[in-house]
Amino acid sequence: MEKTLMFSSANEVRIGKVLRFIIPTYLTSLFNTLYTIIDGVFVSSYVGTNALAAINIVYPIVNILTGIALVFAAGGSAVAALFIGGRKNKEANAAFSVSIVFSLLGGFLVSIAVALDLNHVLRLLGATSATMEDCRIYAFWWLIATPTVMIKELLTYFIRADGSPTYSFLTALAGGICNIVLDYILISHFRMGLQGAAIATVLGILLSCCMGAYYFCRKRKVLRFTLYGFNVHLGLRCMINGTSELVDQVAIAITTVAFNRTAMAFAGEDGIAAVSIIMYLQFLVLGIYFGFSMGIAPALGYACGDGRKDVCKVLEGYAWRFFAVAPPVLYIIAYVIAPMGVGFFAESGSDVYRMAIDGMRWYGLGFIFAGLNIFSAIRFMAYGKGHLSGIITFLRSFALLILFLIILPRFWELRGVWLSVPFAEGLTLIVSMGITVCDFRKNRAAYATCCRNDLC
Repeated sequence: MEKTLMFSSANEVRIGKVLRFIIPTYLTSLFNTLYTIIDGVFVSSYVGTNALAAINIVYPIVNILTGIALVFAAGGSAVAALFIGGRKNKEANAAFSVSIVFSLLGGFLVSIAVALDLNHVLRLLGATSATMEDCRIYAFWWLIATPTVMIKELLTYFIRADGSPTYSFLTALAGGICNIVLDYILISHFRMGLQGAAIATVLGILLSCCMGAYYFCRKRKVLRFTLYGFNVHLGLRCMINGTSELVDQVAIAITTVAFNRTAMAFAGEDGIAAVSIIMYLQFLVLGIYFGFSMGIAPALGYACGDGRKDVCKVLEGYAWRFFAVAPPVLYIIAYVIAPMGVGFFAESGSDVYRMAIDGMRWYGLGFIFAGLNIFSAIRFMAYGKGHLSGIITFLRSFALLILFLIILPRFWELRGVWLSVPFAEGLTLIVSMGITVCDFRKNRAAYATCCRNDLC
């Protein structure tokens, strides 16, 4: 492996070595965020805010497809890391292989189901006569690209589990640059509108997918495709461990519809456009949280698989300190630069511009709590405790968010829509810390042998 984070004792843990995993993973998350934002900027500048709204309407479909991939990408790669830490490479290969097959099958079934009644699905998601045609175009290309999307997400995560986060970043970088260049060519020069944006995105994903496939075709690696140990039980184990990722993506899909419909009720299609802008900008902060958490997750998995409780404790210490300091700082930055960020998407002084700035500043209060929630969920997944990870994700991404999205607008109208996120994240933080403390007390002795028992 490129830079393996397998430590035989806590004394070997060095922040510099850990950062070699965290930084490329963070950069991967950041660059995926940036080219998604740039994609939105091109669409809003050259096509219009209705097209931007259409993208947001279609995104629940994308979220579900991505969620299926991430179930096995995140859950399966965490299981593979546990096996690698326990020196069980054949079992790690089996986890890798079964994750690919199961995710492709799931993605195929969902995409076919959506395609068979696409118009009805889009209307349920909030498409209007003004946005339906753009929605159909954008959805069509994503459905066509489903296998590529599946494989790309899986390979990205398993390359990191294999010990090569830098190469994983390079795949994202190459795909992102390809997307941006094609956006410029197809949207700005050839005036292909939303279809050009969709094609650019799909081809960028295809390039990342090809680079990931090339990595696993090389000989010097741990993970490889195999039929050894390939069974449904292992597939279900990977799926259950990655439950939080599916919950997150499905929740995003449902809550996006809820956000769109609620904003539509108070502010029409300008409200949906404002929601779209805020959704783009939030990724800049949440990407930091996910990048750090996913970067340290393989190290936690290796240590757990090797039965090194002391190493887990040191690694967690780095994470808890980071998430105690970074969130309030990031919120202050987001508050200050909100006008500049929104200005990339909407004309200064427009209703959408004013609405999105106000929304971003209230919505962004959730950043203060979200970091610890995200890390707690990914930490449990790294330890093979996907059910606890799923509970945290279900609360922050769906149950509490929907609850506050129903209640708060009754009192504060559109501002209540934005406040639903910080309320949901804050209450989830209380619950997630409670779960973390209870789990630690319950399994204090078991952490030292967490994978030697029932995990591996």
